[in-house]
Amino acid sequence: MSTTKKRTKQKKHGISFRSAARVFFDYDRIEMVDEDNSQTEKRYDTIGDTSAGNLVVGSTVIGNINRSEKTVNDILFVVYTERERILEDGIAVEVTRLISARLATSFERGLYYGKYN
Repeated sequence: MSTTKKRTKQKKHGISFRSAARVFFDYDRIEMVDEDNSQTEKRYDTIGDTSAGNLVVGSTVIGNINRSEKTVNDILFVVYTERERILEDGIAVEVTRLISARLATSFERGLYYGKYN
């Protein structure tokens, strides 16, 4: 994704894709296939907690593993798809492509915390 598009989405929702990727560290996340928007590729809707997990990339730490209290802003709604990318040496690898990320609505937070079935 282009840098301009990333900035536009971050400005619109206030969530960077780098932050949104932390939902994949949440083993309690909720994932659903997005049937309505999966005509050309299978898309997944995920509700997850970004405070779960810690990733080190180079000298940068991504995550808040040491946080003792959670806030509403830790729960995100993330849409993604998985694609196959062919590397230069011809090997196929599966990559996750984030499509959008935003703060979860109160209903979505209720789903995450088990208030609704």
